[in-house]
Amino acid sequence: MNINKLIGIHAVQGWWRSRGAAIGNLRRPGKRLWKRDATYLLLISLALPAGYFMAYHFAAHTLRELVNSCSARFEIELEKAEIEPPIEALSRSLCECQAQTLLNKNGVVRIALVDSHLLDPQSLEPVTEEDGEACINALWKPDAELAKRLTLK
Repeated sequence: MNINKLIGIHAVQGWWRSRGAAIGNLRRPGKRLWKRDATYLLLISLALPAGYFMAYHFAAHTLRELVNSCSARFEIELEKAEIEPPIEALSRSLCECQAQTLLNKNGVVRIALVDSHLLDPQSLEPVTEEDGEACINALWKPDAELAKRLTLK
């Protein structure tokens, strides 16, 4: 029994000494620690806005391409249907409304990942027919029937 007590006391004393050494290494007094922490904080505060603006740029690029291709498709369909020119200007507004709905459903980061080819476009949550009808109703209240015919083609 006497031997076990000595081993136990030695283990506790060793733990206390190693704990003190570990705490001494974690808290180094002086200006070096403050400068290092300030540098890390500055780098993080610069990296976060830069990352956000990069994601915003890629998402805006994707949505711009989406609106341009959608508008071109609608203009071709309107030419085939021989509809008068004032309605052609509304096709861009409809495409912008649907692009905004897509952005609201998926978020800036997911849209940005599609532009940088890190995410498959098929994995995005699509714009539904109800969303399309909401955009049509917001843009073409008097000609809702005409607008529905355009989206069904």
